[in-house]
Amino acid sequence: MNQFLAQISIVVDDYDRAIEYYTKQLHFDLIEDTKLSESKRWVKVKPKGLGTCSLLLAKAATDEQQSRIGNQTGGRVFLFLHTDDFKRDYQNLLNHQITIIREPSREIYGTVAVFKDLYGNLWDLIEPVSQINQAISSAQIPKYSEVDLAPVETSYKKVLYISWSFFFGLVISILLPIFYWIESLQKSWIVLSVIGTILLCIVVLIAFIEIGFKNLAWALRDKDIIFKKGWLFQSTYIIPFVKVQHCELLSGPIGRKFGLASIKLNTAASNDIDISINGLKQDTAEQLKAFIINKIETDEHQQI
Repeated sequence: MNQFLAQISIVVDDYDRAIEYYTKQLHFDLIEDTKLSESKRWVKVKPKGLGTCSLLLAKAATDEQQSRIGNQTGGRVFLFLHTDDFKRDYQNLLNHQITIIREPSREIYGTVAVFKDLYGNLWDLIEPVSQINQAISSAQIPKYSEVDLAPVETSYKKVLYISWSFFFGLVISILLPIFYWIESLQKSWIVLSVIGTILLCIVVLIAFIEIGFKNLAWALRDKDIIFKKGWLFQSTYIIPFVKVQHCELLSGPIGRKFGLASIKLNTAASNDIDISINGLKQDTAEQLKAFIINKIETDEHQQI
């Protein structure tokens, strides 16, 4: 099925007067002016751009139709004119001394003002949010450094040490019987190389935990969440809630012993970035999950 509005009738008192107004003052295009009879013409105008819907200028022929001129909706806004440059078109209204009923304002759906046309019909001039791309100065850029990041729970360091201890314990428990049963591996240089490699990994791991733990921090803002991590190379993620597709609460067996949990955010980023914030208190993680899900649902409703 393919349906669309082709044109909307607007009752006018005179064809030429209406054409003059809509083409000269609102800068619409006259796309058709066909004479149908001595008193009736088929006149269509439309805003400039890619839109296809046009206004059919219908001259009133009876007293009842005359009474509807300028009041086809009983005082409500009749037509909604979208623009890609609100400032330009609003200035055009002022230049032509067109009556402004409501001054410009920023709404959740975009920038809007209400004006009255030649006949008294009310129009909304709107630049939708999706089309607003205003330039900002460097002074207006939000200062990330001013955001106080909260560290993760100190007990999370214990969780890391215990988890990695289990890992190295498992590796050693596998290597010992291998070296015991395979005599060709029982050479001093091989044994020392393996021991040295394990010790080096342990040292690097300790540095990873001690330095990396100090850099684990996060902050919650009204429109996004910030997460920082890393030891040699530090990364800071700023994730807008509008990009979050799913939020999970995760809790491992060791973390549960310390009352800790993690939040995993699945995002709609082009490179499929998923972020996990570890080392949170269980109740903090639950509250954070509820907050983020509420934000996701709120943003979805505002876009409908």
